Amino acid sequence: MIIRVNARKTVRKIENFWSHIHFHPTDAIEDNWGREILDQISQDKAARTVRIYAMLEDIVTRDGQGKLRYDFFLNDSRIDYMVSHGFQLLICFNFMPRCLAKNPDQLSKLERYKGKRVNYSEPSDYAEWQEVVFQYTQHLVSRYGEATVSRWYLHCWNEPDILYWLNDKVEYDPDKIEAYIKLYDHFARGILRATDKVKFGGPSAAFHMPFFEAFLEHTRSGINQVTGEQGTRLDFISIHTYANNPAKIAAGEHPEVRRNLDRIIAYHEIMQKYGYGDKEMLIDEWGASSGGFIGIDRFPEMAFRDTAYLAAFYARMADVYLTELAKRGINVSKTMICLSGQHDLKKDFAGFRSFFTLNRFPKPIYNGFVMLSRLGSRLLDVSLAAPNPQVGVIPTADEDGTCRILIYYMDEDFRKTLPNCKVTLQLSGLEGSYRLKHIRLDQATCNSQSKWAELGKPENPDQMQREIIRRAGRLDLYVPEEIIEGERYEESIVMTQNALSLLVFEKIT
Repeated sequence: MIIRVNARKTVRKIENFWSHIHFHPTDAIEDNWGREILDQISQDKAARTVRIYAMLEDIVTRDGQGKLRYDFFLNDSRIDYMVSHGFQLLICFNFMPRCLAKNPDQLSKLERYKGKRVNYSEPSDYAEWQEVVFQYTQHLVSRYGEATVSRWYLHCWNEPDILYWLNDKVEYDPDKIEAYIKLYDHFARGILRATDKVKFGGPSAAFHMPFFEAFLEHTRSGINQVTGEQGTRLDFISIHTYANNPAKIAAGEHPEVRRNLDRIIAYHEIMQKYGYGDKEMLIDEWGASSGGFIGIDRFPEMAFRDTAYLAAFYARMADVYLTELAKRGINVSKTMICLSGQHDLKKDFAGFRSFFTLNRFPKPIYNGFVMLSRLGSRLLDVSLAAPNPQVGVIPTADEDGTCRILIYYMDEDFRKTLPNCKVTLQLSGLEGSYRLKHIRLDQATCNSQSKWAELGKPENPDQMQREIIRRAGRLDLYVPEEIIEGERYEESIVMTQNALSLLVFEKIT
């Protein structure tokens, strides 16, 4: 297979929509282990926007006279840290503080971090909910400044179409949408009382299209339950997409990029129906599989989350989205990989949705995430000779002329075994001198999981083993740097299964 890239021909400018995360649990930001992870992500400049929860239950209580009281200490320690590390924020307003809840005992069956169970009841008084939203937003603006907060995103609730809102029915329930519309209208009013400069939206829907459609219909032409006017402001639309679920994967299926893409297209068709076709869309949770709190102890197949396969799947998803979303005019500005399950680690490589293991070994998906974060802002022209459907390329460049080309090789069925594949990269249109850096991720390179397996999968690695595994997982050069000159460059690369090769031609003169 031959890949021909023209460094002088820009197809279009692109936004790096793939380098964003949902960091969960939010309260890990105040703990050493959570900060170690975020410190590394910040140091690598890997993630731009981070989705967190407001965790209003840590903020709002009542005094002896029943008056609402606010303590922002924990909230401020979390957000101060995120701001100091340069992260932009998407803040999800949930769950319901028990002192506001119509049913204070309506708690999640799933125990969260630090033994918490969240309340998913509606408020006993929606005006009080609005007041809480106002007070929280006003506090953000006062502490961090309107200019900073205006670059953030605020959204109302998490997956209100399923068990995280009102009742634990997973199937579509009309009561959910009626109550959520009221919740959202008061949410919008609370924010606008504090500022009209911040972006806010919803509904962060899981998968129920009737819920999603009813929400958009209301925001476009329904009667606002606070103002009595037609419609409710909606600055962006947020959805969740997963490429499969653990039970189906255990039954023989596998993650498919097409599942995520089809979900986005279906959502967008509804958006177009209500005049939101060009509205900014945030995929504020995505994954190759749902089930963030499910690991290999329940479904051994979840081991794919720990291997180079997931990094290659991520690269293919970004590649497909770049082509297909632009073709359809779908404005996806951010996709946020969900890192839930991080707090539940009992051992390394347990199949959870995490970037790092219990001993902070960087998993292949993290290295792949860092590699894609280094792609440029201009998509370059590319042509393929004798194409292989299992090989993909994302050719990009920076404004200064540095070229950043990512090549990947994978099959979406992780059970398949692929032979090695030879790829020839031909890069033309170069001008002057370049420093070439080739970064590689595959089974044998920059891969802590394969080194851990090679050492016999130790459940409690000793100090020497930990250092060996950590060193093996460090993202590093595949071959020594070299200086190249001239208009053209050609290289043959042997791609192994689930390999990613990032070639950076750094402009010198």
